Amino acid sequence: MLNKFSWLVTALAVTIPLSNTFGNVQVANLKQDLELISRELAGLRSEVELLRRENAQLRVVVDSISQKYKSDQGGSSTQLVQINGRLSTLEKRVQSNAVSQGKIQTSFNQQIQELIKQMNNGFEKISKGTVSQAPAQTFSTDYPQKGFVHKVEKGETVSSIAKKYESKVKWIIDANQIADPTKVYVGKELFVPQK
Repeated sequence: MLNKFSWLVTALAVTIPLSNTFGNVQVANLKQDLELISRELAGLRSEVELLRRENAQLRVVVDSISQKYKSDQGGSSTQLVQINGRLSTLEKRVQSNAVSQGKIQTSFNQQIQELIKQMNNGFEKISKGTVSQAPAQTFSTDYPQKGFVHKVEKGETVSSIAKKYESKVKWIIDANQIADPTKVYVGKELFVPQK
């Protein structure tokens, strides 16, 4: 569950571009809080597991002593009382840690909800802010109207195609209205103007 929240926070931070520093700092703080809570929860889980193991070991010891005492009838009841006391103390600690872990889990869930609420508010503020958009790219019509269609092959670029057919990169970009010349994919058909 914790990994899902970490993933959610990371995915949101990466996929939604934050246009102001406040939003970036707020998301970074939220991620840091989430990591601290995660570490604390992991530490408590480890401690509870260790106490459970100790409890199981003590039960085995108590059972073996009980059997020995019953078969021996000369065993010390004082040791058995001491072991039972230690076992009882250990069980109380395990229960106390389980309650503590439950409180931390509840607190963690509340903090996650608060973080989500804060992130949503931050994203809302950012989305309401002015978003500057890049001006629309214009393409020239000043290129030769003669030419042919070329299907892009693996490893080819607009530059290599222009060089191959003695054309110009600008002509190919304008003729095909290519917004980003680095994103010409294999199999795309391009009109190659020629004089």
